Amino acid sequence: MIAFDHLVIFSNDPKRHQEIFTSSHTQVGVPGGQHDDWGTFNYLAFFKNNAYIEWLGIDDDEKAQTSENPLIQHTAFAKEKGQEGPIQFALRVDQMEKYQQHFDEKGIEYIGPFPGKRTKPDGSVLEWKMLFPKYDFDAEPLPFLIEWSGEGNKPTSEADMNASEFNNVTIFSENPDEFANQLKRIYQLDDAKQSGTTYEWKLENGKLFVQQGRGIEARFKFNLIKFRSIF
Repeated sequence: MIAFDHLVIFSNDPKRHQEIFTSSHTQVGVPGGQHDDWGTFNYLAFFKNNAYIEWLGIDDDEKAQTSENPLIQHTAFAKEKGQEGPIQFALRVDQMEKYQQHFDEKGIEYIGPFPGKRTKPDGSVLEWKMLFPKYDFDAEPLPFLIEWSGEGNKPTSEADMNASEFNNVTIFSENPDEFANQLKRIYQLDDAKQSGTTYEWKLENGKLFVQQGRGIEARFKFNLIKFRSIF
């Protein structure tokens, strides 16, 4: 089953914003590392339901602005517009080529797959690949697909794993009925549980919602902590 992988929060100062989060909510955060090819870097917080938060920053504007990777393009766009906060999220899959084949068969426009790698603070290299359904940075984001090599992105120490679960993501749309159908078609989701203009899908490790409005909202279990952005 498709799973919630991570929330991407653009920040001009990822270290500071991660520290504000961890100190305010008694959570643990760690340095991520450098994306040398993209001119970006990150700080992270891991959660027990195999999901994490990424505070993503830019340390080389030229590399970021000329990247062909839509996530890096979106990050550069957010920096230019002064839009700090959640901008995207990733859905974790196995066998990404099956989704690419589905996109080809259904005429769904996409970009990628893009290989990714990051040098961790301990010097080891983490690798993955990403596939992006095309979307407008000024509109509802279509989550990108990610497939990790090996064990994936996990903390080096168990002490860096938070006991909380970060497991609910809501995309707000001005046309939730149409957008929900679009998500179902692109990601081959089952029929949603619907209540009015609210749509709900169960993922492997959480829930995905579509509601009326604009922006993204991500919540912890029991709704004790949430992030919200409006694009």
